[in-house]
Amino acid sequence: MRPTAEMSRSTWWAFAAGGVAALVAAGATGLAVVAPLLATGVWQLLTGILVLAAVRRSRGGVGAAFPFLGAGAAGIVLGLVGTIVPALDPRIALIAIGIWGVVAGAGYLAVAQLARAYRVPDDGLYATAWVAIAAGIVISTVPVFGLGVGTLAPVVGLAVTGAITVVASLRLRLLPDEAPPGLSNREARRRGRADRRP
Repeated sequence: MRPTAEMSRSTWWAFAAGGVAALVAAGATGLAVVAPLLATGVWQLLTGILVLAAVRRSRGGVGAAFPFLGAGAAGIVLGLVGTIVPALDPRIALIAIGIWGVVAGAGYLAVAQLARAYRVPDDGLYATAWVAIAAGIVISTVPVFGLGVGTLAPVVGLAVTGAITVVASLRLRLLPDEAPPGLSNREARRRGRADRRP
């Protein structure tokens, strides 16, 4: 678990910066400064580059960083599409936001499952991962129902994804190396008897 925990603590800042960038992109889109797809593309490209740079420099190595390679690669690919062709339908921005949220959530989930296998407390990373996946699915399926034509839906999608990403980054930062030491049954009984004495 130590390499994965070190990698998580080495890459948390990239996800935090990506989450803040998503919130900034939501604000810029809401104020009509930039088009939704362009804002989404720039955010995803920046986040993908930051995540891959953090993975490359992580102390756990690229092998331990496997759960986050998908988020970095998806950010770069989707970001390039959004920045090269920003005049497409704004509903495509929702689909791109949702895809990145699901891929990042899968990475968080992989780290949380590994932590649970080693009996390391994940401090809510498991729940955050499922929230990220669920939000990504909802955000990416909104256009299927004919919604999300205006700028409000991409703004909400970016804001929700940014907030979840910031929360997940803080959970990654606090991931411990190993499980807390447990007491043997004999030691637990001895301490229990000592607590009951007047």
